[in-house]
Amino acid sequence: MHLNDEQVRYGFAYGGIDPASVITTREYAGQEELTINCTQLGGAKRSAKEKKRIVTEWCDLLTQHPTAFKSLQFGTRMPQELFDAVCHQENLECLVINWGAYRDLSAIEKLRKLKFLGIGSGAGVESVRPIGELVNLIALGLENFQKITDYSDLTALGQLESLSICGDGMGPQYIKVTSLEFLRKMTQLRSLRLLTIRLQNQDYSPILALTQLERLDLRSHRDVKKMYDELCTLPQLKWGLLKEKPELYSKKG
Repeated sequence: MHLNDEQVRYGFAYGGIDPASVITTREYAGQEELTINCTQLGGAKRSAKEKKRIVTEWCDLLTQHPTAFKSLQFGTRMPQELFDAVCHQENLECLVINWGAYRDLSAIEKLRKLKFLGIGSGAGVESVRPIGELVNLIALGLENFQKITDYSDLTALGQLESLSICGDGMGPQYIKVTSLEFLRKMTQLRSLRLLTIRLQNQDYSPILALTQLERLDLRSHRDVKKMYDELCTLPQLKWGLLKEKPELYSKKG
């Protein structure tokens, strides 16, 4: 399986149908694709006990019915126990999490069929090594991993075509990345997004090894501006900020 052109240009979810959105397990009608928003229910006038019960019921369902879902999205805060429960879903191919309080991603190693993964605002995440075990991943997005500076564990993802590593653009809240040297081993990439990052060694040259890149989004920074012309010579490059918003990289800007 490969990403189509629209998924490379606009993101892997482009063209898909938004799944039904539910809060409680009682609203679940057996769908294989679902959006679950079972936390942050302050405006719903529910007691603390009821809010806890709702999360517990989802954890039970996800754990006890491990073949129920192929695609799950979570739009509200995800606690660690809910994350661990989701990782029992052995048929899961797509998992998108908006944000959460998870620190330990080790349970995700069980999701061997996962092809699309988005983990939003994981400021507490302590290691990306478990993600490196998901060898069937085609698209990966990681956001605001404040404790991670080394992403070399991702080089094991030989089928990955789309990679996004960003801080929190709304803040903005930057993340630190030690080096991009790991990218030299990921020449199959077709899409790369590196936004709201502070690159510690200031060397963007490893991106030049990615001769299959069709989309490239980089922070408008002096180190990128110095390499702008060279980066634009990548033979397949046609989308992303470097091609579509060249004014961002003007040396006068």
